[in-house]
Amino acid sequence: MTDQKLSGRSSVVSFVLMTGLVTAAATGLFVLLDPRAQQYWVQRWEALAGFVRSLFGGG
Repeated sequence: MTDQKLSGRSSVVSFVLMTGLVTAAATGLFVLLDPRAQQYWVQRWEALAGFVRSLFGGG
């Protein structure tokens, strides 16, 4: 393996991607562990599913 340094652009892109990944993981963990967050997101998904069903003529 060669010892090459990252360019400035690559360093910024890596930082942004890792920050996004860590934020998504923390949010996912929060939703999995907090019953209030689970309830909130279940309601949102049910509303979205109802909207999609209404688009296709479902009840």
